[in-house]
Amino acid sequence: MPSEPPGTPPSPLPLQSLAKDRSLPVTIGFVVLVTLLLIGSNGWLAWRAHAAEWDKARVSAKNLSRAVAQQLDSVVSEVGRALVVIQYELERGDMSPGTLEALQPVLVNQVAQADHLHGLFVYGRDGSWLVHSQPLQPPGANNADRDYFAHHRDNPSARTYIGTPIRSRSTGDWIIPVSRRINDPEGRFAGVVLASLHVRYVLQVLQGFDVGHKGAIALLRTDGRILTRRPYSEDTLGRAIADPQLQAQFLQRRSGIVVMPSPIDGVERLISFEYAPNTPLAATVALSEDEIFAQWRQATWVQAVGILLLLSVVGAAGGYVIRTVKQRSDADLRLRSIHGALVEAHARMEHMAEHDGLTGMHNRRAYDRRIREVMAQCRRYGRPVSVAMFDVDFFKRYNDELGHLEGDECLRRVAAALAGAIRRPGDFIARYGGEEFAIVLPETDAAGAYLVASAARAAVVALQLPHAGSPFGHVTVSGGLACCTWEAAGSAGETPEELMGRADAALYGAKQQGRNRIVTAPSPN
Repeated sequence: MPSEPPGTPPSPLPLQSLAKDRSLPVTIGFVVLVTLLLIGSNGWLAWRAHAAEWDKARVSAKNLSRAVAQQLDSVVSEVGRALVVIQYELERGDMSPGTLEALQPVLVNQVAQADHLHGLFVYGRDGSWLVHSQPLQPPGANNADRDYFAHHRDNPSARTYIGTPIRSRSTGDWIIPVSRRINDPEGRFAGVVLASLHVRYVLQVLQGFDVGHKGAIALLRTDGRILTRRPYSEDTLGRAIADPQLQAQFLQRRSGIVVMPSPIDGVERLISFEYAPNTPLAATVALSEDEIFAQWRQATWVQAVGILLLLSVVGAAGGYVIRTVKQRSDADLRLRSIHGALVEAHARMEHMAEHDGLTGMHNRRAYDRRIREVMAQCRRYGRPVSVAMFDVDFFKRYNDELGHLEGDECLRRVAAALAGAIRRPGDFIARYGGEEFAIVLPETDAAGAYLVASAARAAVVALQLPHAGSPFGHVTVSGGLACCTWEAAGSAGETPEELMGRADAALYGAKQQGRNRIVTAPSPN
C-alpha cells in the first residue's frame, strides 16, 4: 500500500491530545480540602469537648449524690442510736411512771444539743403522749392515727422506721419522723419512741451542695418516697417517684445514673442516685443538661465564629486564587487553541503543497523530493529503482466530448485505480502533470516494475469508463517504464531527471506503438 492514503489531508490536531491543564481543579480541590479540614477539625474538637463535659458532669453528680447520702446517713444514724438508747431504757424499766419522769429531762437535753432534732416523743400503746421534749402538750394529744404508729403496731420488726414528712401537731413545722417499736416484757406492742427531724434542717444540708440554678437534689426513702427536695415545694413532700423508668432503676440498684426529664418538673437532667450505707435512705442529684453544656455551648459558639471568620478569609483568598488560576488556565487554553489552529493550518499547507487538489495524489513537488530520497537510499545499498510514467490515452478527446467536469472525474478514478495497483508501503504515486502520473518503485527491478505497471494499466481498463473518442471504446492508459540498476555501466551517475527522461521516452514509445500498453526503456549505456 502507499506510504500514506492518497488524497487524505492530515487530521487536525485535537485539543484533547494536548496535555490537559489540571491546575484549576487541583486548586479548587485544595481550597475545598482546607475548608473541609477546618470544619471537620472544629466539629471533632466540639464533639470531644461535649463528651468531656458530659463525663465531668457524670462524675460530679455521682460524687455529690454519694456525699449527700453519707452526710444525711450519719445524721439519721445518730438519731437512730439515740432512739435505741431510749427504747432500751423504757423496755428495761417497764415504762413505769418513774422511768418516764426520769427520761423527760434526757429528751429535752438531747433536743437542745441537736439542731437537726425537732423533738423526741414516747407514745403508749394507744397512741397517747407519755413523755416528750416539747414545752407544752396539746390537749388530748394522740398519735395513733399516724402512719409510723400504725406501722409499728402492725409490724413486729424492731428496725428503725423512717416515715414520710408530716406537719407537727405541737408546732406546725414540717418534720420527718424516725421511730422505733417498744415491746413489753412479753414482746407485745407497748408503744413507739419517735424522733422528729426538721425538714428545714435537711433542706439546709441540701442547700450546701452546688447543683446549679436548674439542678435538683433530694433525699428519698428506699421505696422512692421523697422526704425533701431542692428546689423546695411542699407538694413534693412524701410524693412517690412517678416515672416508671427511674423507679425501676431506683428499686433495682443501689446507685446509678439516668438521663431523662425530671418526673417533678419535666426539666431534662442527668440524675445520679446513691443509697445510704446504714439507713433506708437514698440521695439523688440531678444536673440540668442546659447548665452542663452552658460553657461548652458558649465556647463552641466562639470557636464557630472564629472558624467562620477563618473560612471567610480562606474563601476570599481561595476565590481569588481560583479566579487567577482560571484566568491563567483560560489564557493557556486560548494559546493552546491558537497553537493547535496554527499546527493544523501548517499541516494543511504542507498537505496542499505536496498534494494534488483534484485527485488527492502527491504532486510534482512531492515526486521530485521522493525520487531523490529513494535513489539516494537505493544507491547506498546497491538496490534497483524503477519509475513508471502513465498517460491517459486520448484524454483531450474525452474532455472535448464530455466536458471538463467529467474529465476531472475520469482523472480521479484513474488515479485511484493506479494507486490501488501498488501494494508496498514504500511505493509512491504522484500526479506528474495534466493527465500524467508517475509511480516510484524502490528496490524493484525492471521485471518486477513491469508486473506492477501492467497491473496498474489493467486496473484502469477494468474501470470500463466509456470513451467514444478512443479506438478501444473505453478509457485506457499508456505506460513507460525505466529501471536504474547501479551495476549497469554508466548508471552510477544517473540522476532522477535522467531516469525520468528514459521513462518518459518509453511512454512516448508506447504511444507510438498504438497506446494501451507498457514499454520498458532500455538500460543506459
